[in-house]
Amino acid sequence: MESAASRSLPIDPYLLTNEQADRLEAAQRTLVARCMNRFGVTYRPPEPVTPFRPGTRTQYRYGVTDPADAARYGFAPPGAPRTPPPPPEPPPSLSAEASMVLTGTDDPKAKPGSGAAKGGQRVGGRTVPAGGCLGEARAALRTDGAEAGGDAPVADRINAGSFEKAKGDPRVAGVLARWADCMKQHGFTAYGDPLQASGDPAWRTPRPSAKEREAATADARCKKEHNVVGVWFTVDAAYQRQEIERNAKELAAVKAELTARQERAGAALGALPPGP
Repeated sequence: MESAASRSLPIDPYLLTNEQADRLEAAQRTLVARCMNRFGVTYRPPEPVTPFRPGTRTQYRYGVTDPADAARYGFAPPGAPRTPPPPPEPPPSLSAEASMVLTGTDDPKAKPGSGAAKGGQRVGGRTVPAGGCLGEARAALRTDGAEAGGDAPVADRINAGSFEKAKGDPRVAGVLARWADCMKQHGFTAYGDPLQASGDPAWRTPRPSAKEREAATADARCKKEHNVVGVWFTVDAAYQRQEIERNAKELAAVKAELTARQERAGAALGALPPGP
């Protein structure tokens, strides 16, 4: 297997797609603004900063795989930022009272919108909800402790854990050892696995250097030569299936809740009745 981009992992049905996550975040912004309006505060939640997203969840899970792209772009996928982005614009300043309505607290030690932000204050003749308007919106959309646009912790854990388990599995370790020998033949002796190669601090530059492009091309070619992606994907998926079986009951609830969360988001975005 040269690339896993078109392949789905077993945990995928329990994780939000990009579109689903965006819809939930948009719904949360809508609910927050509506809640703030009930308290007489005109508030426009900041637009989210959309990070680089691969075409599929597996497209770059195992690093670069296309020698032609690697020769042009190096280790960073086309369109991905090569250096840390600038800090986001600060949110609009709010009065102390409006901030309390938004977050549910005036305690700087309490996380805004969290369970520690108890709410209960009276503002404009109304009672601030637990967690403020942030907490109210999240409560309307989230489940199992996930933020509105976040995945259920059990699904996140399985997705991340299988990757690391597979990396240490003897079957994957074997092809990675052959990959490392192949890289040495191309003149790159410092890397024990593709993550070390792509994570080299030398590549943190605005543009890919000739050396980076050469290393990335060798990486992609050595992966192809030794079927690194095919073996890694197969073992990764096998570990996920084991964990899905162990957590079947919890994951069944997660899958059902994914549908329910999208229905709540749809209500917030298109069919929400006027506020009291």
